[in-house]
Amino acid sequence: MTASLDLRTIVAEARAIGARGEPTDHLTRASCALVLDSLDVDPSTSFDALVSPVLSSRNPLDDSLLAGASGRSWMISGHASHVPNALGARLLLTVVRSRPFAGRERGLRVYSIDADTPGVTITALETIDADGAGRITYDAVQIGDERVVGPSRDATVALGAAFDCIVLVAVAEMLGAADAARRSAMRSVQSRVQFGEPLARRQAVAHRVADMTIACDAVSLMLADALASAIDNTHRPEPLAVASTKLAASVQLPLVTASAHQLHGGEGYYADQPMHRWHRRVSSLAMQFGDRRTMRARAAELLGLAPVF
Repeated sequence: MTASLDLRTIVAEARAIGARGEPTDHLTRASCALVLDSLDVDPSTSFDALVSPVLSSRNPLDDSLLAGASGRSWMISGHASHVPNALGARLLLTVVRSRPFAGRERGLRVYSIDADTPGVTITALETIDADGAGRITYDAVQIGDERVVGPSRDATVALGAAFDCIVLVAVAEMLGAADAARRSAMRSVQSRVQFGEPLARRQAVAHRVADMTIACDAVSLMLADALASAIDNTHRPEPLAVASTKLAASVQLPLVTASAHQLHGGEGYYADQPMHRWHRRVSSLAMQFGDRRTMRARAAELLGLAPVF
């Protein structure tokens, strides 16, 4: 990772954005910058969306988006089912798996593709989060070598490091939103009076708040541990720490925001309140960049167990 990018700073910004509960393109911009940095390309290069099915599946056999040699150009076919900020995007940073050719094995390659290129279709998705997501389909899209981003060699190793960093940025935003929801719920139960005393004095309510606090603290400590591992591993987070952190966040943090809804009572169900934005963002990110099933399979693989994707 170059001096222009500091993972801890990006993670801290993501956590602050999550706490505010405001839709931004920070995660997309950070994701593109991390991918470019891993390829030794200027990370300030402007891209509007990162198209990378393999980032979500983390499955080495994922063939949902393929590139094959076609004369002196490349032909890309397939789809990415959920791409944040795809709507209105003009320049797509696209990670695809290449077909074997000229004695080379299959691997990951990166291309810069204009959204208006013939064969590229962006379809709007109805999601629970206001992230402008879309499904992007590539139908025999022809591009030249000038569209290759970074080295023309297989970029699997470099992208693996970038993907792990991106996952931690997503976890940080989830944590910021969940912790903000938890703190809001605590203020609510401390100020609401029922039967002559604050709700916070009720044992069931106090236990619920304690469980929420334990969950947020646990994910926060795991995130800090994963970030610390990046210092000792050539600035790449330890992959098992990343998978474990995303798994814990995807399981625990949606429960935190759901509990915060309940503790707010009827007030928590007004759609224009921050609680809805926090809950929707956490629930959305829990399914992106590797859901709980994917991260459990990846952790098993890293432990030397049989992965089941």
